[in-house]
Amino acid sequence: MIKLKSILSENLSGKSFISVDIQPEYQNAFRFTIEKYCDFLNNSYEQFSSLTFLYNGADTLGMISENDYKMWFLENGCNEEVIDGAKFYDKGYAFFRYCMDSDIEEDVIANFVRFMYLNDIRDSRDMDRDMWAKYLRQYRKTDKREAYDLLKVSGDCVHIPDLMDYLKRFGGNIMLTGGGVNQCLKEVEIALKALNKNYTIYAPFTY
Repeated sequence: MIKLKSILSENLSGKSFISVDIQPEYQNAFRFTIEKYCDFLNNSYEQFSSLTFLYNGADTLGMISENDYKMWFLENGCNEEVIDGAKFYDKGYAFFRYCMDSDIEEDVIANFVRFMYLNDIRDSRDMDRDMWAKYLRQYRKTDKREAYDLLKVSGDCVHIPDLMDYLKRFGGNIMLTGGGVNQCLKEVEIALKALNKNYTIYAPFTY
């Protein structure tokens, strides 16, 4: 136990720890047991500056309610003080998936999301000619035209979720875990990049 606490203190001390979609609907995809994750939280939560559970829930996707989500953790061994001190946010998903699934580079997506967010555009279909021209001028030295070419004539879109406003509250020193690594976790990464937030991935509990 001393060795475990030493490792946690070295790697996790002062981190804003964010758990993404570690929830019962995706348990079959986990590469770890939920009991092991709860044991990790019990032994490490005092090291975190904050603990946040992002999840797909009842309000966005008709999945688990916040109360049932908390009970799931408690039933699998999480201490009450861990859950009582944590924040829970029903985030939804598929904000940037059209670009992600079209193999646009992650940094290009983050730049486009940043541009939309800073210009108060919530849906890429609302980008008018002037905004597209402004975007292309701003990123012409770093980005290719993938986002423009994909989205300009598309019926699908990138949209800016309320999650962006929630993540904006965090300072630096963010650590992420959860999944899926190329799906919802990746969307949270892109959102943080768009907000210029520094983060690292805690691999033992990714899936």
